[in-house]
Amino acid sequence: MTNMFKRSLVALAIAGASAGAMAADVTPTSTTYATNEFMSTMDEILSKNVSIDIHDEYRVGDEIYLRLEGDAYISGAPATLTVPPAPGMKGVTLDYRAQSTEGGDTILVYRVSVLSEVNVTDTTIGINFDFGRFNFDAQKVVAQNGVVFSTFSRPEDDKWVPGTTLTAPVYTFDEVSAPMSDTTQLFKMGDQYYLDIAAPFEGELDVWDFRRSFRDEAPGSTYGDQVWNSMGVFWVRTTNNPDGGAWDYEVDVDPGVDEEILFTLSGDNMFGWIASVDPTVGMETILATNGCEYVSHTANDFKFRCDDVDVPTDLVFDLMSANPDSGQNPKQDGDFMLSATVNWYNFDTNYTGAVEDGVLLTDPYYGETDLGAVLAGEWTVNGSITHIPYMPFSKQAESGQVTPISQIIYVTNDLRDPGFDDVLPGGNPDNGNGEGPAPENPNVDRIIWVEAMGEDGTIYGPYQLEALANPGVTSIAGEVREFLFQDGALNSSGKFSLTVNVADYPTNISVYSAYNVNGSDRGWVQNDSVRTDVDLYKGNGIID
Repeated sequence: MTNMFKRSLVALAIAGASAGAMAADVTPTSTTYATNEFMSTMDEILSKNVSIDIHDEYRVGDEIYLRLEGDAYISGAPATLTVPPAPGMKGVTLDYRAQSTEGGDTILVYRVSVLSEVNVTDTTIGINFDFGRFNFDAQKVVAQNGVVFSTFSRPEDDKWVPGTTLTAPVYTFDEVSAPMSDTTQLFKMGDQYYLDIAAPFEGELDVWDFRRSFRDEAPGSTYGDQVWNSMGVFWVRTTNNPDGGAWDYEVDVDPGVDEEILFTLSGDNMFGWIASVDPTVGMETILATNGCEYVSHTANDFKFRCDDVDVPTDLVFDLMSANPDSGQNPKQDGDFMLSATVNWYNFDTNYTGAVEDGVLLTDPYYGETDLGAVLAGEWTVNGSITHIPYMPFSKQAESGQVTPISQIIYVTNDLRDPGFDDVLPGGNPDNGNGEGPAPENPNVDRIIWVEAMGEDGTIYGPYQLEALANPGVTSIAGEVREFLFQDGALNSSGKFSLTVNVADYPTNISVYSAYNVNGSDRGWVQNDSVRTDVDLYKGNGIID
């Protein structure tokens, strides 16, 4: 807020007009672009050359004031600055007079001490004064988010008196026909790195194969092709500076063996199927780019380390795996989240011009930047789908209210082993094609989704329930009713069609649906959870 207010005063000051004011332009002064990581390592930092063009006729005794935001300025102002005569231009010498403060800002005062001319028509308009590079306290520059540089000039008979507040219309300068800017930013900063997900993980786990493979909706394939691989591609990229270009100063990735970039891919039980101690040996995962190496994993996290930024990083999961235990284990559906820690360092020869560009807090200086977590893809799952064509609901005024009509909906999972029904044509349970008996480790959560359609065709959901259809009997009516209430669907009584999707093998799941009126009159609702289907793989009729 302080910076915004202060910069607003500067803007106000230049907007007014004063008959004795003189014009100058700070446009020639370029901005230094340094990343936040780089600036955090620096004790002192040099700006680029501080430079102004003058757009008025100056006389001996006139003064030029350089205003530097805050108190970050340390040194650098030259004692004398001389611009020699040029064709049509006067020669000018400026003498450094004093350093003052006003409103918390630093003001450097220069006086025109010598003017020389060859012809009486020579002018000072258009002369450039290059004061060189100024040295600043880097941490103060960071604290005040840069250093606004501005300038104003006063004639000899109306000089600025230190202590006089610089607000409009006092000590402003004239509007002139030439384009003119009186303020610029000496430093602009920003974060050096960001995560970019170039290709997210994706795949639909196939419950007909007990979640051991994906089912790909391939063109020309009746039920899709069976797929075992899922690849994600991502980068740690270097940002652009705030104005869209490259940074002047940035840090380097620390090449230490235990440093570099540490990636963490996370997801609830998304890696619980991996049975190998090192999945790059068991071939559950493949890391083939950017010098990546496996670090560790749990059921919920997978860590690996890679060499550098601005290089694509590929991670492949092979659900079949060379490890048969991993291959037969079911895989969890859910989201992948990716985070990264970039370990970096800075040293005194790491930036253009070496040590004269600044002074490090320590040499070398080590640090790290944490990125993410960002969504890096998902594995979905097909499963048992049950349609309940009709279910009445009473109007509900508050959460948890007991209403005249109550719903009775149970999901039963008996975890049957469908045996050999589901072997691929020509296959058998032991031929390594991923089909066959139920897995020995069914350690996955059977998520339930419910979608509702109102009498007018409005769709509500799909809702992912807290309840899970793990082996046993699960009641879902109360949770479904609460979702509908929260969505405003029960502002009046009505009838809904419900679709219940359970992430498990269809022959394991059955759904019971009914409703109760005033606690005594039960109405059973037929649904299609018990039905005759065609086996996806053999084409024979089976009872699901």
